[in-house]
Amino acid sequence: MESPEVRTLVVAELYPWPPVDGYRQRLHHIVGGLSQAGPLDVFAPLRDGGTEPVAPPWPGVARTLTVPMGDPAGPRSWIADWSRSEVPRRLLSLDWSSSVDALERWRDRYDLIWYSHVDAWWPVHPLFDGVPAIVDFDNLENLSMRLRRRIPPRIDQAAGPRERVAALARWATSRAFDVIDERRWDSIQRRCADAVDHVVVCSDLDVERSGCANAVVVPNGAEAPEDPRTDRRELAGVAPSLLFVGALDYEPNTEAMSWFLRDVWPIVRRGRPEAELRVVGRGAEALGSLVEADGVRMLGTVPDLRTELERADVSIVPIRVGAGTRLKVIEALAHHLPLVTTTVGCEGIDVMDGTHALVADGAPGFAGAVLRLVADGGLRQRLADAGRVLFEERYAWSAIRDDVEALARRTVSP
Repeated sequence: MESPEVRTLVVAELYPWPPVDGYRQRLHHIVGGLSQAGPLDVFAPLRDGGTEPVAPPWPGVARTLTVPMGDPAGPRSWIADWSRSEVPRRLLSLDWSSSVDALERWRDRYDLIWYSHVDAWWPVHPLFDGVPAIVDFDNLENLSMRLRRRIPPRIDQAAGPRERVAALARWATSRAFDVIDERRWDSIQRRCADAVDHVVVCSDLDVERSGCANAVVVPNGAEAPEDPRTDRRELAGVAPSLLFVGALDYEPNTEAMSWFLRDVWPIVRRGRPEAELRVVGRGAEALGSLVEADGVRMLGTVPDLRTELERADVSIVPIRVGAGTRLKVIEALAHHLPLVTTTVGCEGIDVMDGTHALVADGAPGFAGAVLRLVADGGLRQRLADAGRVLFEERYAWSAIRDDVEALARRTVSP
């Protein structure tokens, strides 16, 4: 018997198309899975400076609505409310009032509401009391707050004494807020989980960390390239080429590349002076003078990431803060690309050190792993082969979309 259609509303923080970053890529494929269950509408604020919306690629998307929203407000706008409430500051920094009003007028009748994050659930959920709901917890924000506090302040090497003092003061203030907001995020995530049918996380590890009895795994994934570069024994060019992919105005990526360029890259260059690093992603200005390091090319956004994944010899994931799982790791596995990552960088992905990737923490260890991998073609080939098998078994978006469809159907018809 044919299953009945599930009519879904997706409430997002950002419009998902074009899928130019990890958040939008995940949401793009979740929408694809939901569209297999039935027609759906997509609602999202359109923030200042955001990417111009394009038509959804999934035929099951019936309607979309975007509502202009300003950038997050500064502390002067939210600090009084923050001091009197139990709400994390990020949820107070955006004004959703016009978006909620527009959604109330535009909405239809739905079988299921999918919220892209707690950030989308928090202002909107009163409109849909009693409707089955799922919230994506792909980042456990309380864990992110905890990890952020371990990272020392990021100060531009070219900064003078006054700028250094100001940067240190900003860091100390931010981390003081984080101590309080860690507890608040934990509370609001539990409150959200209690109010909805399911929360989805990226891995079994995050199921355990979330403490939510209704948590379900929807992993991150990648699309299988049609013709990946399968021979990794030889370097693509005369000099070894490293690749980092990620928006540099996103704090975990900013911190990762600041650390790598400041502490790791000089060691790599001493061992292989001809090595080059290609960095794909917007927001290079967040790295300050570090972008001028020898052998580094900041490419910004590129029209086709596959070209960079094919030409690279080694992918690096020097992530030290943040939660969830890294699309950049899975993309490397899918493209048969050898990988060096930190422990945090591959958390929640079934990568084994020495089998699918080299895993190293600390500047000397990470640099040593990079140098070992660029020097050993046989090791590159073994890691790439095993990584591709792992991708095919667990992280193909096509299979994940089917899992999302199944989750939607059983949520509506348990």
